[in-house]
Amino acid sequence: MRRAQAVAVVGIGGVFPDAPDPAALWENVRAGRCAARRAPEGRWPLPPREVLGARGAPDKVYSDKACFVEGFSFDPAGLDLDAGLLSRLDPVFHLALHAARAAFADGKTEGLDRARAGVAIGNIVLPTDAAAALTRELLLPSFFERALGRALEGGLGRTEPLNRHPAGLPAALIAKGLGLSGAAFALDAACASSLYALKLAVDELRSGRADAMLAGGVSRPQSLYTQMGFSQLRALSSRGVPAPFDAAGDGLVVGEGAGMFLLKRLDDALRAGDRIYGVIRGIGLSNDVGASLLAPQSDGQLRAMRAAYEEAGWAPSDVDHVECHATGTPTGDPVEAASLKALWGDAGWKAGQCVLGSVKSNVGHLLTAAGAAGLMKTLLAIKHGVLPPTANFEKPSPKLGLEGGPFRVLSGAEDWPRRHRAPRRAAVSAFGFGGINA
Repeated sequence: MRRAQAVAVVGIGGVFPDAPDPAALWENVRAGRCAARRAPEGRWPLPPREVLGARGAPDKVYSDKACFVEGFSFDPAGLDLDAGLLSRLDPVFHLALHAARAAFADGKTEGLDRARAGVAIGNIVLPTDAAAALTRELLLPSFFERALGRALEGGLGRTEPLNRHPAGLPAALIAKGLGLSGAAFALDAACASSLYALKLAVDELRSGRADAMLAGGVSRPQSLYTQMGFSQLRALSSRGVPAPFDAAGDGLVVGEGAGMFLLKRLDDALRAGDRIYGVIRGIGLSNDVGASLLAPQSDGQLRAMRAAYEEAGWAPSDVDHVECHATGTPTGDPVEAASLKALWGDAGWKAGQCVLGSVKSNVGHLLTAAGAAGLMKTLLAIKHGVLPPTANFEKPSPKLGLEGGPFRVLSGAEDWPRRHRAPRRAAVSAFGFGGINA
């Protein structure tokens, strides 16, 4: 098979829980820090005491812990957008614009034809704080009048109407703000969204339709909405501790944030003198045929993995680190481990030669930005030559069956030596609801 054209990551930008930039994210990863905490005052539309209840109780959450972006203040400088309008938009716009601007500024863009540069991001189609406020303003007065026969007392605020477009509009504003007139769009492929966006951005570059692409993901839905949803699915950690691979792992913890990457064809990046964080050699996508919402299938995961390795021209054993989707759920993590064991087979490797990790142990599950967080962590691990630990890991779950196999999980950072005359190589996975795999 003819190897696909290599694509370089030449700029990075992001905001994550307890990490206002990629450098802070790396320090937290290396130190094994976890950002999970109780919901800050005012982040939920109801006080936590009013919604906490037993596991499975309707209209109740059984944990008030998540991973939040706190203390972030958006600066509109350098964007060709009205600052007044930006100030009225939901935080999902601010996170996406900030991360994209930082990634773009991190690359060599002085001679770039911005008519041949575009945007592809993953973004979740769920209510945001401002969209929820806008809904209340539109519907509550009518409800009071028609159902209760009286006017709503006190009135409501006036939310910026453009907040009714929280899913697709951030991508368009990134393009407008940076003067990019190539393809610009957002997609929602559930928790695989960031890597799906990356694949489509890479396709734009390989086809010659674009010379640079911003790609990545953002996720900042209304926090109580996701907390309630995952509580009703009984997928949340009761302890409020994200512990992928660990015997004590009892569910996921929701996170939020944004991660963006500036991509160019490798040859173009070398000519421009870009700093190259990493080279994308292959991406594989698939959908499970018969998966349910919360029960992934190895067959679908394997098809995505094998497609990526085939396109890269790699054997699985060429990889030293796999940044897994692993969320800490007792169902999902063993399926992913089984997929990896099937991918590697029964021979051709040494015991414990490959490290498994999951950034969800640090920042929670960023949903449509989960793949971006995993890729960011992996690129920084390569840059620093460090095999990263997984936070909250003490002993592996027996359901994973890692003993004697090629995989191990680290509780502390280790040096990442280069193999003889070979670059450091890693893989990143992101798997979404219903078996959307990347």
